[in-house]
Amino acid sequence: MPAKPEDALKYEKVLKTLRARIRDGVYPPGTMLPSQHQLVAEFDVSRPTVIEALRLLRQEGLIETQTGRGSFVRGKTPSLGIEADPHPGRRLLDVAEADSRAELLQAGIVVAPARVAALLELPTGTKAFVRRYVVGDEDGPIELVSAWFPLDLVAGTKLASPEPLDEGIRRHLYGRKRLRLDYAIERTLARGATAEEASVLQVDPGAPVLNLLVSGIDPEGRPRQLVDAVLPGDRHELRDVYPLA
Repeated sequence: MPAKPEDALKYEKVLKTLRARIRDGVYPPGTMLPSQHQLVAEFDVSRPTVIEALRLLRQEGLIETQTGRGSFVRGKTPSLGIEADPHPGRRLLDVAEADSRAELLQAGIVVAPARVAALLELPTGTKAFVRRYVVGDEDGPIELVSAWFPLDLVAGTKLASPEPLDEGIRRHLYGRKRLRLDYAIERTLARGATAEEASVLQVDPGAPVLNLLVSGIDPEGRPRQLVDAVLPGDRHELRDVYPLA
Protein backbone atom coordinates (compact mmCIF):
# COMPACT_ATOMS: atom_id res chain seq x y z
CA MET A 1 0.00 0.00 0.00
CA PRO A 2 1.56 3.35 -1.00
CA ALA A 3 1.99 5.99 1.68
CA LYS A 4 -0.69 8.66 1.86
CA PRO A 5 0.51 12.17 0.89
CA GLU A 6 -0.28 13.46 4.38
CA ASP A 7 1.95 10.71 5.83
CA ALA A 8 4.96 11.70 3.71
CA LEU A 9 6.87 13.31 6.63
CA LYS A 10 5.19 11.49 9.51
CA TYR A 11 7.87 8.80 9.43
CA GLU A 12 10.24 11.42 10.88
CA LYS A 13 8.17 11.60 14.07
CA VAL A 14 8.14 7.81 14.35
CA LEU A 15 11.86 7.63 13.59
CA LYS A 16 12.85 10.33 16.10
CA THR A 17 10.68 8.88 18.84
CA LEU A 18 11.93 5.32 18.43
CA ARG A 19 15.53 6.51 18.12
CA ALA A 20 15.20 8.50 21.36
CA ARG A 21 13.66 5.53 23.17
CA ILE A 22 16.55 3.31 22.09
CA ARG A 23 19.24 5.79 23.08
CA ASP A 24 17.53 6.63 26.40
CA GLY A 25 17.31 2.96 27.34
CA VAL A 26 13.52 2.74 27.14
CA TYR A 27 14.17 -0.06 24.66
CA PRO A 28 17.40 -1.71 25.94
CA PRO A 29 19.65 -3.84 23.68
CA GLY A 30 17.96 -7.11 22.80
CA THR A 31 14.46 -5.72 23.30
CA MET A 32 11.90 -6.45 20.62
CA LEU A 33 10.20 -3.29 19.35
CA PRO A 34 6.40 -3.06 19.25
CA SER A 35 4.94 -4.73 16.18
CA GLN A 36 4.18 -2.73 13.04
CA HIS A 37 0.49 -3.01 13.90
CA GLN A 38 1.11 -1.58 17.37
CA LEU A 39 3.22 1.27 16.00
CA VAL A 40 0.58 2.14 13.41
CA ALA A 41 -1.99 2.40 16.21
CA GLU A 42 0.30 4.33 18.59
CA PHE A 43 1.40 6.98 16.10
CA ASP A 44 -1.81 7.01 14.03
CA VAL A 45 0.06 6.64 10.75
CA SER A 46 -0.05 4.26 7.81
CA ARG A 47 1.89 0.98 7.74
CA PRO A 48 4.27 2.18 4.94
CA THR A 49 5.19 5.12 7.20
CA VAL A 50 6.17 2.72 10.00
CA ILE A 51 8.07 0.50 7.56
CA GLU A 52 10.09 3.50 6.36
CA ALA A 53 10.97 4.53 9.90
CA LEU A 54 12.13 1.00 10.72
CA ARG A 55 14.18 0.85 7.52
CA LEU A 56 16.05 4.00 8.54
CA LEU A 57 16.67 2.62 12.04
CA ARG A 58 18.20 -0.49 10.45
CA GLN A 59 20.32 1.71 8.19
CA GLU A 60 21.62 3.54 11.28
CA GLY A 61 22.55 0.20 12.86
CA LEU A 62 20.16 0.67 15.79
CA ILE A 63 17.92 -2.32 15.10
CA GLU A 64 17.87 -5.59 13.21
CA THR A 65 14.82 -7.30 11.78
CA GLN A 66 14.39 -11.07 11.96
CA THR A 67 11.92 -12.52 9.50
CA GLY A 68 8.86 -13.91 11.25
CA ARG A 69 9.91 -12.54 14.65
CA GLY A 70 10.14 -8.76 14.54
CA SER A 71 12.64 -5.92 15.02
CA PHE A 72 15.16 -6.00 17.88
CA VAL A 73 17.41 -3.32 19.37
CA ARG A 74 21.07 -3.96 18.67
CA GLY A 75 23.81 -3.60 21.24
CA LYS A 76 25.88 -0.44 21.08
CA THR A 77 29.18 -0.64 19.23
CA PRO A 78 31.82 0.57 21.72
CA SER A 79 33.73 3.70 20.84
CA LEU A 80 37.44 3.48 20.09
CA GLY A 81 38.02 7.06 21.20
CA ILE A 82 41.01 8.61 19.44
CA GLU A 83 41.54 5.33 17.57
CA ALA A 84 38.06 5.37 16.08
CA ASP A 85 39.33 5.10 12.50
CA PRO A 86 39.91 1.38 11.90
CA HIS A 87 42.20 2.06 8.95
CA PRO A 88 45.75 2.77 10.19
CA GLY A 89 46.84 3.57 6.63
CA ARG A 90 44.68 6.69 6.63
CA ARG A 91 46.83 8.14 9.40
CA LEU A 92 49.94 7.61 7.29
CA LEU A 93 48.36 9.54 4.43
CA ASP A 94 47.03 12.36 6.58
CA VAL A 95 49.40 12.95 9.51
CA ALA A 96 51.96 15.75 9.24
CA GLU A 97 55.58 14.76 9.85
CA ALA A 98 55.96 17.83 12.05
CA ASP A 99 53.18 16.55 14.32
CA SER A 100 54.57 13.03 14.71
CA ARG A 101 58.10 13.66 16.02
CA ALA A 102 59.53 12.45 12.72
CA GLU A 103 63.25 12.44 11.95
CA LEU A 104 63.92 12.62 8.23
CA LEU A 105 66.44 10.02 7.07
CA GLN A 106 66.32 10.38 3.29
CA ALA A 107 64.62 12.43 0.58
CA GLY A 108 65.78 11.74 -2.94
CA ILE A 109 65.62 9.81 -6.20
CA VAL A 110 66.50 6.11 -6.17
CA VAL A 111 65.74 3.03 -8.26
CA ALA A 112 62.45 1.72 -6.97
CA PRO A 113 62.64 -1.77 -5.42
CA ALA A 114 60.70 -4.39 -7.36
CA ARG A 115 57.82 -4.45 -4.89
CA VAL A 116 57.49 -0.66 -4.90
CA ALA A 117 57.61 -0.52 -8.70
CA ALA A 118 54.92 -3.19 -8.94
CA LEU A 119 52.58 -1.42 -6.48
CA LEU A 120 53.08 1.93 -8.24
CA GLU A 121 52.68 0.19 -11.62
CA LEU A 122 56.10 1.40 -12.79
CA PRO A 123 58.40 -0.55 -15.11
CA THR A 124 61.07 -2.59 -13.35
CA GLY A 125 64.22 -0.55 -12.80
CA THR A 126 62.37 2.79 -12.90
CA LYS A 127 63.57 5.55 -10.60
CA ALA A 128 61.15 6.96 -8.05
CA PHE A 129 61.26 9.53 -5.27
CA VAL A 130 61.36 8.32 -1.69
CA ARG A 131 60.90 10.25 1.52
CA ARG A 132 61.98 8.10 4.48
CA TYR A 133 61.66 9.03 8.13
CA VAL A 134 61.55 7.41 11.55
CA VAL A 135 58.95 8.24 14.17
CA GLY A 136 59.72 7.85 17.86
CA ASP A 137 58.41 8.54 21.33
CA GLU A 138 59.99 8.73 24.76
CA ASP A 139 60.75 5.00 24.63
CA GLY A 140 62.47 5.02 21.23
CA PRO A 141 61.61 4.42 17.56
CA ILE A 142 58.09 3.16 16.88
CA GLU A 143 57.87 3.13 13.08
CA LEU A 144 59.98 3.50 9.96
CA VAL A 145 58.06 5.11 7.10
CA SER A 146 59.02 5.27 3.43
CA ALA A 147 56.75 7.38 1.21
CA TRP A 148 57.24 6.64 -2.50
CA PHE A 149 56.16 8.78 -5.47
CA PRO A 150 56.50 8.71 -9.27
CA LEU A 151 58.99 11.42 -10.31
CA ASP A 152 56.36 13.51 -12.09
CA LEU A 153 54.76 14.34 -8.74
CA VAL A 154 57.84 15.85 -7.09
CA ALA A 155 58.31 19.12 -9.00
CA GLY A 156 56.51 22.03 -7.35
CA THR A 157 56.17 20.27 -3.98
CA LYS A 158 58.12 20.23 -0.71
CA LEU A 159 58.76 16.49 -0.92
CA ALA A 160 62.49 17.10 -1.37
CA SER A 161 62.66 19.45 1.62
CA PRO A 162 65.06 18.47 4.43
CA GLU A 163 62.51 19.78 6.94
CA PRO A 164 59.55 17.79 8.27
CA LEU A 165 56.38 18.48 6.28
CA ASP A 166 53.86 20.59 8.19
CA GLU A 167 50.86 18.89 6.56
CA GLY A 168 49.88 15.38 5.55
CA ILE A 169 51.02 13.93 2.23
CA ARG A 170 47.50 13.72 0.81
CA ARG A 171 46.70 17.34 1.63
CA HIS A 172 50.09 18.53 0.40
CA LEU A 173 49.74 16.85 -2.99
CA TYR A 174 46.27 18.24 -3.44
CA GLY A 175 47.37 21.77 -2.50
CA ARG A 176 50.46 21.74 -4.73
CA LYS A 177 49.44 19.46 -7.62
CA ARG A 178 45.64 19.33 -7.34
CA LEU A 179 46.03 15.57 -7.08
CA ARG A 180 43.00 13.98 -5.48
CA LEU A 181 43.32 10.47 -4.12
CA ASP A 182 40.01 8.71 -4.54
CA TYR A 183 40.65 5.67 -2.33
CA ALA A 184 43.42 3.64 -0.72
CA ILE A 185 44.43 0.00 -0.89
CA GLU A 186 45.88 -1.16 2.42
CA ARG A 187 47.94 -4.31 2.90
CA THR A 188 49.38 -5.63 6.17
CA LEU A 189 52.18 -8.19 6.30
CA ALA A 190 53.85 -9.86 9.27
CA ARG A 191 57.53 -10.65 8.78
CA GLY A 192 61.00 -10.35 10.28
CA ALA A 193 62.92 -7.08 10.32
CA THR A 194 65.74 -6.68 7.81
CA ALA A 195 69.16 -5.68 9.11
CA GLU A 196 68.62 -2.06 8.00
CA GLU A 197 65.18 -1.88 9.60
CA ALA A 198 66.47 -3.47 12.78
CA SER A 199 69.24 -0.86 13.04
CA VAL A 200 66.83 2.07 12.67
CA LEU A 201 64.11 0.62 14.91
CA GLN A 202 66.59 -0.62 17.52
CA VAL A 203 65.38 -4.21 17.44
CA ASP A 204 67.16 -7.47 16.67
CA PRO A 205 67.47 -8.51 13.02
CA GLY A 206 64.61 -10.85 12.23
CA ALA A 207 62.47 -9.48 15.09
CA PRO A 208 58.72 -9.56 14.29
CA VAL A 209 57.44 -6.43 12.55
CA LEU A 210 54.21 -5.37 10.93
CA ASN A 211 54.67 -4.04 7.41
CA LEU A 212 51.85 -1.71 6.36
CA LEU A 213 51.61 -0.85 2.65
CA VAL A 214 49.14 1.86 1.63
CA SER A 215 48.60 2.73 -2.04
CA GLY A 216 46.84 6.02 -2.79
CA ILE A 217 44.70 5.66 -5.92
CA ASP A 218 43.56 8.60 -8.08
CA PRO A 219 40.07 8.91 -9.67
CA GLU A 220 41.35 7.21 -12.83
CA GLY A 221 42.38 4.13 -10.84
CA ARG A 222 46.14 4.80 -11.00
CA PRO A 223 48.37 4.34 -7.92
CA ARG A 224 50.06 7.70 -7.37
CA GLN A 225 51.83 7.16 -4.08
CA LEU A 226 52.84 4.34 -1.78
CA VAL A 227 53.47 4.53 1.94
CA ASP A 228 55.53 1.64 3.29
CA ALA A 229 55.58 1.59 7.11
CA VAL A 230 57.47 -0.89 9.29
CA LEU A 231 56.26 -1.19 12.90
CA PRO A 232 57.96 -3.23 15.65
CA GLY A 233 55.58 -6.05 16.51
CA ASP A 234 55.98 -5.68 20.27
CA ARG A 235 54.97 -2.00 20.24
CA HIS A 236 51.82 -2.07 18.12
CA GLU A 237 48.49 -3.79 17.84
CA LEU A 238 45.83 -3.55 15.15
CA ARG A 239 42.36 -3.19 16.63
CA ASP A 240 38.89 -2.87 15.14
CA VAL A 241 35.35 -2.88 16.48
CA TYR A 242 32.41 -3.74 14.26
CA PRO A 243 28.81 -4.90 14.64
CA LEU A 244 27.85 -8.49 13.98
CA ALA A 245 24.67 -8.84 11.96
